[in-house]
Amino acid sequence: MKAVIINCLESMISEGYGKPKWEATLVNAGLPGNTRFLASQDIDDRVAMKIFDATCTTLNISKRQASEAFGDYWVNEFCQRIYKAYFRGSKTARELLLKMDQIHENVTMNIESARPPRFGYKWKDDNTLLMEYRSGRGMIDYLVGLVQGVGKHFRENLRVRKLSESQLEITFPA
Repeated sequence: MKAVIINCLESMISEGYGKPKWEATLVNAGLPGNTRFLASQDIDDRVAMKIFDATCTTLNISKRQASEAFGDYWVNEFCQRIYKAYFRGSKTARELLLKMDQIHENVTMNIESARPPRFGYKWKDDNTLLMEYRSGRGMIDYLVGLVQGVGKHFRENLRVRKLSESQLEITFPA
């Protein structure tokens, strides 16, 4: 996993709860509290997942709460600082979500060893999208939070339901 994901988590925790909580999260994950990651650095998926799990322990929140908080922060804070260009041209949550696979491909095209999740799309009906999540990382719960964050960004009340470990159902407002 690219460290930019963990950098976002660090920002979310440090800004929302204070730097000592981020350091405690690292310690709870079995790392030194002063560990730093370069954005393009590869982090072993197991280490990254330990950091995400430690977030729940440190902040005393559930995985669902952590997933929703991370997704909201990623879309509405972090991406607005470094990936804002990818939001241009999208006027709705539907438009942005349907571009996510292409965005991941574009962002990681020239990054050696990048293995971003990939997405497939199938329409159930005019307002219901089945979004396929293709990744061995098992982070679909975080995708739920990201999709909810996209809805918040566009001020749309999306209904997001996890159907399996590889598929979401997203219902857009009519």
